[in-house]
Amino acid sequence: MNYHISDLLDALEQSGQSIQPKGGSTARVKALTLSRLGTTQAVPVHATRGRFRPLRGIAAAVAAVFLLGGTVFAAWKLGVFHFEDEFGAAGKLLDSHAQSYETSSSGETISADYGYAAWVKAQLGDYNLVLLELSAGNGQLHATLDVSPRDETLPAFRDSGLTLAFADYETSSSLRELSGWRDRVELSATLDEALSPDAEIAFSLTGSDQSPAQTSFRLNALEENFERLSAENRQHYATAAQTRDYRFSLRSLVASPNVIYAIVDVEALTDWGAAHLDTIPEFAVSNRTHQDSGALMDARLIGSEDGVRRYIVGFLGNQPVNEAGDTISFEILELFEAGDAAGHPYYLFDVVLEDLIPGGIELASPTGAPTGSINWQSIRIDEIGMTVTGFDHSNYEPTYPSVVLIFRDGTRESVMDEDWHLGDPRSTHDAVASEFTGHHDGSAQLSLVFGQMLDPGELAAIEVDGQQFLIP
Repeated sequence: MNYHISDLLDALEQSGQSIQPKGGSTARVKALTLSRLGTTQAVPVHATRGRFRPLRGIAAAVAAVFLLGGTVFAAWKLGVFHFEDEFGAAGKLLDSHAQSYETSSSGETISADYGYAAWVKAQLGDYNLVLLELSAGNGQLHATLDVSPRDETLPAFRDSGLTLAFADYETSSSLRELSGWRDRVELSATLDEALSPDAEIAFSLTGSDQSPAQTSFRLNALEENFERLSAENRQHYATAAQTRDYRFSLRSLVASPNVIYAIVDVEALTDWGAAHLDTIPEFAVSNRTHQDSGALMDARLIGSEDGVRRYIVGFLGNQPVNEAGDTISFEILELFEAGDAAGHPYYLFDVVLEDLIPGGIELASPTGAPTGSINWQSIRIDEIGMTVTGFDHSNYEPTYPSVVLIFRDGTRESVMDEDWHLGDPRSTHDAVASEFTGHHDGSAQLSLVFGQMLDPGELAAIEVDGQQFLIP
């Protein structure tokens, strides 16, 4: 979903802020939220949630950008983007360490790599297959596939009257509708004998008026080709990539040890792309050096011109992972293009992280007893966000912790509590994204991004579930 200037109304008034732009007209700006957070390898102790939107302290700056003379658009036309345009004066820190990329001088535009997953994708008649699982053991053959039509004019698989099955085995199947035209099909069969790891498993599509069609996958395709997706085999260093209907260009990148912010332009290359440009793409930004998925801060529209949309996207590591020299990967998780009813993932490009925002404070040895199930032990905080680690001694699922910033002037500001994900922002630095994970050994981590950057030197303490970490 995409947000235009006409959508960005009402929040300033609702949050007690107002602005009088040039020309005498009153304008109000509302920043809307998207989130999709994920974890890998860790066992989540609570469903991960995130919000990525400017808060009260940022709203006036955003309003000024969009409504007071078009600063960001003028910069855009000059091929420049400053984080200060988006985050206000606090964005100077980001600007001072941001890597900037000019499309005209960034080298050749490469083709986005849809083929990186070709070994688990196939066309079967008029339908696309994506293999998610293929296994043989204990006398059973099992497969899970996503099926979608190759053309928007075709019916979804569930309505097609077609049957998907193992070509060489009597098959039982079940179907689950996912979204739009995409259906998930589970196939099972009984094996008379063990199969070799490189056995070819054929799939058939029959029925309706379509001619019978077959395709096959090797049994060990998933396991064997997983290594092909490792960092050393998937590095496409560039700053611009294009699909059939769109071009994606990286304009700016900045990072702290936990957080990455990036500015990406999406440009329509065809009439179809222009007509569908306002469908927000699902970006994925990750640190490929450390193979750490962390949490994705979903794309937020920050600029719009004819044929181009500009987004800010982000990555939140579930622990300090970013280092200078790391490979940062940009992908699209789902992109809809002409003539295809199913969205596809694309691997765009990689860049090298040249610099980090320096500083940050490490805190340990909190005072006070925990009010929750986790005994929090250490914190790392910088201008963008913080990570707190601890150990869960309980046998029940913990809730989101309460996080309070205590400033040297005595002000207390809550940035997160167990109801954090349910309401609207209630403070200037209220968390806009977080990842809360636990591990098998009982350790737990909470990482969050502040809605507005802060100076840790202004803090006297940080309180997490009643435990205070004092700042000298």
